[in-house]
Amino acid sequence: MLGHDYTRRHNEVVRCIHLLLLNKYKFKSSKQIRSHLVQEILDNEYAEIRVDTRIKTDVKIRYNRPDIFILDKRQNRITLIEVGITSQDSLQIVETEKLRKYDLLANELGLIYKCSGEIIPYVMTWDGIVTKYHKTYVKRLQIPMNVEAYIQSIVLKKTVETISFDRRRGLESGPNAEESWERASLSVILRAEMHKQLIPPLKQVDNEEDDVKTENTKNILPLILDGITTAKEPSTNTNEELELEEEIEVVEMVGRII
Repeated sequence: MLGHDYTRRHNEVVRCIHLLLLNKYKFKSSKQIRSHLVQEILDNEYAEIRVDTRIKTDVKIRYNRPDIFILDKRQNRITLIEVGITSQDSLQIVETEKLRKYDLLANELGLIYKCSGEIIPYVMTWDGIVTKYHKTYVKRLQIPMNVEAYIQSIVLKKTVETISFDRRRGLESGPNAEESWERASLSVILRAEMHKQLIPPLKQVDNEEDDVKTENTKNILPLILDGITTAKEPSTNTNEELELEEEIEVVEMVGRII
């Protein structure tokens, strides 16, 4: 895969997580993921959120630019989120590296802010495969199941677009390229089928310590998924149909090229 294509997938995942965090910490945000623009630094009474910015410390630290930095002011906790899109062979290695890479930074920030710190990797393969630990990280990030499915579908879509483009240009050849194409194609088809089966509604998650809530209301889920909402309103949700159409388009594209 080309570096540019990796960056596109990586940034789409960061954008989805960033919008979730803005809603959680009561920042003003876009109504839809397509129109959401990631700002490098945001600050309010609940949290400070930084994206892809160098974090200043008293001691010089080499790895000081995590994908997402969160200072939860109510819980007095720092969270560093690292996103990775990789191959299946490197999946476990990359996830472990993401954890170790920012150990020094997390420890130093804990001393500076006098608070606890944690590092959460969010890593998957280009065709949506994750490790057995991924579920734990998703839970800690409070990512709803349907948002997780949406993120995986976006990664798959970008992957199919890339492989399709490379095949047309003749950049990939040999058995490995064919295997990659078949895996991506099958994954996209399965993911599209998953999206057709709407996932049950989210339950409200209350945090009594900091009064920050994530709720299953008409205002929250459409913000994240461009309208992929719960099964309560299937007949009135035109944005949901648009998302499904996107997945169907990718599946049809796969079918034409196979």
